[in-house]
Amino acid sequence: MDKKTLRKVYLEKRKFLSEAEYERRNILLYGQLVDFFNEHPFKSVHTFIPIVKNNEPDVFQFIKYLWTKKPQINTITSITDLNSTKLYHFQIHNTTTFITNEWGIPEPQDCNQFSLKDIDCVLVPMIIGTKSGHRIGYGKGYYDRFLSQCSANTKFIGINLGPLLEGEKFINQYDVPMDYMITPFERLKIN
Repeated sequence: MDKKTLRKVYLEKRKFLSEAEYERRNILLYGQLVDFFNEHPFKSVHTFIPIVKNNEPDVFQFIKYLWTKKPQINTITSITDLNSTKLYHFQIHNTTTFITNEWGIPEPQDCNQFSLKDIDCVLVPMIIGTKSGHRIGYGKGYYDRFLSQCSANTKFIGINLGPLLEGEKFINQYDVPMDYMITPFERLKIN
């Protein structure tokens, strides 16, 4: 299958998870993230905010965990400029309010911008990924452009609710590979 077909098939699979299965996978993913972050001392974590209509991984519980159990970690998310290909990055707190943009992405309001050079970990959403560290997103390239501007020391962690595929599928010259892949079922360090 080509990238476009894989994106469509796996997005549909995720959208049609039952409510109970979606909740189960999010609970397992939360446990994987907590364990991972207890093993890695990051200072600043950039995270996506889930698009509810697409059944994206619900990382809100993990964000709340960071705010309460690891308040020394800066938590950052993005605002998408829908007229260009840019993401702008802002620090969020437990008092931050979010407004959903026209694509269904919750975005923070009244926050301070955060410097890319100070981000040392990025949780990257994906529709599907491989055990070799490659991912398929929505196809607009926002994350690949963002990740290519991060520091060389920044760790990229692909986050997904489904199992990872084997092999070297759908790689192109603009794709930024992940350093880790985390799903409800596994945590992989990519060599």
